[in-house]
Amino acid sequence: MFSPVLGVSLHSLAKPMTDEMLAVLPGSGIRTAEIYTTPLLKGVEYGHERLAAAMQEAGIRPMTIHADFGGGVDPSNPATATAALASLRQALADARFFAAPMVVIHASAEPISAEDRPARLECSLQTLAELSGEFRQAGVKMAIELLPRTCLGNCLAELELFVKHLGSDVCGVCLDVNHGMDQYALLPEWVKSLDKNLITLHLSDYDGIDEKHWLPGKGVIDWQAFIAALRSIDYCGPFNFEVSVPGDTPRARLDALTSAMQWLSQWF
Repeated sequence: MFSPVLGVSLHSLAKPMTDEMLAVLPGSGIRTAEIYTTPLLKGVEYGHERLAAAMQEAGIRPMTIHADFGGGVDPSNPATATAALASLRQALADARFFAAPMVVIHASAEPISAEDRPARLECSLQTLAELSGEFRQAGVKMAIELLPRTCLGNCLAELELFVKHLGSDVCGVCLDVNHGMDQYALLPEWVKSLDKNLITLHLSDYDGIDEKHWLPGKGVIDWQAFIAALRSIDYCGPFNFEVSVPGDTPRARLDALTSAMQWLSQWF
């Protein structure tokens, strides 16, 4: 049953994690979380253990680990595929540690030319396929993210290809709604096409040109239609905000996210 609860990419509250951030979690209303360990926990002493304890105390369920991304760990580039495998195995280890059922993955870095695209797509598919058995054994799904510009996974057809090639038992889609470039009006249609292969969300708004990670309501997305589409497929995954949140403190950023969730709830 479609019944959204507040989900937050925790690096939207603080980078890196601080005691002040941990202090706002109890009573925050956050129920699910995405953990992007590099900006959140790198260099933080006992960061994994402290965050896990704080989330348990606050009643927040870790749902997704965001894998590292970029040119140095690009799964679509033969020169960096080995580094990509190591990075994704670390993300899987983080998923095991936090008992998170999904890892969000960028299928490539950028730019990718039209001429190189078929080979880069094949390389990315092969790299991720090499890990599929390990993810299955761990009971963790790969969530391939909708990406902007020339990245792989910048259209519905490529996202569906990853699911088909890797298997829907181990792979689904993370729909980052501010990565649709000039196709934002198609978001409800994409939701319906993906149906049960849509397993998590990155929620924010933008200008219809390029990613902005604004708060919902500040850009061009038709949120009423988008939420109606989620309801039509009985979406039950995380309702996760990944936003460049205004505010000077974790409390101020949390308040902004809570207000955005309340505004969206008019259509739940």
